Amino acid sequence: MSPRTPALAWVALSVLLATAIVLPARAAWAHHMDGWAHDHSSTAIPPRPDGLSQIQATYGPVCGDGANDARSYWPSQSSDGAGYVYYHSYIGRNVGYNIRNHVEADHRNGAVRWLVGGYNCRYISGTTSWSLHAWGAAIDTNSSLNPMGQGYWNGTGSDGTRYGTYLPDIWRGAYPGHKFFWGLNWDSRPDPMHFQYATGY
Repeated sequence: MSPRTPALAWVALSVLLATAIVLPARAAWAHHMDGWAHDHSSTAIPPRPDGLSQIQATYGPVCGDGANDARSYWPSQSSDGAGYVYYHSYIGRNVGYNIRNHVEADHRNGAVRWLVGGYNCRYISGTTSWSLHAWGAAIDTNSSLNPMGQGYWNGTGSDGTRYGTYLPDIWRGAYPGHKFFWGLNWDSRPDPMHFQYATGY
């Protein structure tokens, strides 16, 4: 037997042990998001309406039946914990498949802090004009830390970690954004929690 044989045996054993540890982790990861990939087709990311007439043509009547016919399950949806967020099916695949799964795939559920809210049959705060939430065309995200009028995004998640602009980047872009307009960009009254799939309104 060569003097190197015990050393080679230890190397082989080390590789075997490392493989035994890594493979189950990879298998769990593959099962965790098995088969998921972004859908950047026009079905998942359809044209974004601009102006009231296009919004009405796209989403239908305000507070109509279609305004909350899609949903996805979000961690920290409310202060009580996880729950469903409802919105229009026109943005259903973009929100429920692309955005929600992106957060899950990145293992960043902790970035989501309550409240996450979608459809709401209401006016824009302080006005008598309908909110895009009344069409199910807008989602408020991490609203407890990002109130209307605040001129910056507070990226602290439910786990206390600072995630920067991770969530806004997912919603709006550039890559891997999904073409939502970010309310922080309104000059007159910034709304950092607000992401809407329409412009010109």
